[in-house]
Amino acid sequence: MRKTSITLILTLITIIFTNCSSDESPQEQAPQQTPEQSQDVINIEDARLLDFPLLGITPVSINITQPTIVNNQETNYGEINIIISNTISLNGIASAITSNELNLSKFNILPGQNTNLNYETQSQIHTIVNVLDETEELLHYTVTIEHEATSTLSTLTVTDFRFEGIKNSQLTDDVIIERRVTNVDKEDIYLFVPAGTDFSDLTPTVTFDAEEVFYTQDSSISIINVDTPYPTGEISFNFSYPKRFIIVMRDDANNRIKWTNVFVDVKNPVEIENPDLTTPDIITSNSSEYFTGITRWKNIGNHKIEYQSATMYENKVPDINTNLITATRVLIGGGLAPGESANVNVQIIGNLPVGTYKTTAVFFTRFTGHNIVDDLIESSNLNIMSNIIN
Repeated sequence: MRKTSITLILTLITIIFTNCSSDESPQEQAPQQTPEQSQDVINIEDARLLDFPLLGITPVSINITQPTIVNNQETNYGEINIIISNTISLNGIASAITSNELNLSKFNILPGQNTNLNYETQSQIHTIVNVLDETEELLHYTVTIEHEATSTLSTLTVTDFRFEGIKNSQLTDDVIIERRVTNVDKEDIYLFVPAGTDFSDLTPTVTFDAEEVFYTQDSSISIINVDTPYPTGEISFNFSYPKRFIIVMRDDANNRIKWTNVFVDVKNPVEIENPDLTTPDIITSNSSEYFTGITRWKNIGNHKIEYQSATMYENKVPDINTNLITATRVLIGGGLAPGESANVNVQIIGNLPVGTYKTTAVFFTRFTGHNIVDDLIESSNLNIMSNIIN
């Protein structure tokens, strides 16, 4: 009985001790937290900038790339690219961040508000920090500010005009511009195709530097009223006389207009009907002998032609300074039009001894009103032989 009582007493003491230890355990394991320890962890996504206004400057454009955040940690800086007018200096620019762009009750930005920075040669790093501890850097933005690109006006020019052999079956090689003549807003371009080319069926390849391009083949239309858009694609045009080909380039926004006249012809526009002629025999006489219309000269080109300079004589027999035989071309008033022909007259002076006389008349021709290309035009020759007999 005594042994049983002792056992009960020990069991009761053990239970009481265990309960007391259990009541005291929470106080030992969870001591009271300080105010700083009870604060929430900062979500750094809340520190992102919504905009980046500049003090006293209205940007032309602004583009923001937000920092990369993984597990509430910044892994890549953000970027802010700003374009401003090129009339504003890139030196001495300050940000003007307000609570509209950043929660200033929680965060601050460094460099601070109204701090003038130089963006002329470098970008600037702006850091978002904890407002309670500015040593705690949360996010970063690389800010680049540049001037607006200066707008470059077009030159309003035909940059290239050619007839490609691959697009024109009658041509074996490309025909390109051989001369440009510019006079303020007007330009003339000259291209020369081989003799015999059909001017009514040519496909040009053209490039321009212009905002808008139009064309006309009607010279009676005022340049400012030309409103037919230049076609795209491969188009065949009729360049035959008397058609014109005028390209008009406009920049209406800046009230600019220029035009280009396209001149297409051959370099040898004269054909002599009989380039190697022998006059009828001449009986010796004191008088000169005239042969009117002994041959003809014809315009096989694409524009009116006229005399360029005096006729020269070569290959003379006998080889003396005096021109014993001369030739003159008859010129129709206003020039010889394409397809037209006129007489060539020959004269042999009198008092020549019996014998054979020879010369080559070299004719120089120009396109009426286009003496700027005189040096490109080929001469035409007429070989003349005459026999003086008793």
